[in-house]
Amino acid sequence: MRKQAGLIRTATVLAVAGILSFGNMSAWAQGATPAPFSKVTVSDEVAKRTLMKAVINADTARAIVDACVDWQKAQPGNVSIVIFVLSPTGEIIDSHAMDGVLPIGAETGLMKAKTALYARASSATVAQRFNNVDGRLIRLDLGKAEGLSYYFVPGGLPIIVDNQLIGAVGVGGGNADEACAYAALNKVLGPQPPLAQPAPPAAAPAPMPKP
Repeated sequence: MRKQAGLIRTATVLAVAGILSFGNMSAWAQGATPAPFSKVTVSDEVAKRTLMKAVINADTARAIVDACVDWQKAQPGNVSIVIFVLSPTGEIIDSHAMDGVLPIGAETGLMKAKTALYARASSATVAQRFNNVDGRLIRLDLGKAEGLSYYFVPGGLPIIVDNQLIGAVGVGGGNADEACAYAALNKVLGPQPPLAQPAPPAAAPAPMPKP
């Protein structure tokens, strides 16, 4: 009888452990705990073939896309957006366009992701760094030979885990593109660094003294 009870307890523990491990298989970030690097990047088997480990995997890219779309649908007005998730070398891992996205929204969403990838910073940070016409004009063609770009509009964020760039995300077509990308990264990967704050408006020039 005692032996049978012990077997029942053992079976119960194994069943609970199996349920917990199965639940964790479909989860990325857990509350305030960041998603582990091994969970969100390609497998060791894939890395052996490609010789690259720090690459966002397809499941994580899809989770980011879905999280951004879900966030956007919950916003007032439900403005249509398009989202791209890129690998560190610029290939599209996943993307989605909601109904009604204009072609320019799709193009700018991809450009924002490429900007974040190229600059290793948000496209909003890039826009603040080069905030005058001359500074932007001399950079418009930078990176295009490599399939990257500079685009000076918020909505593109690098995807960084354990101080490794594993990809980039870009959102276009909406009126809160950066917030959508940021919400998705927080949901899937865990707490993200604060977004760049808008630069204060330039002070108006002092009026000319009257003669």
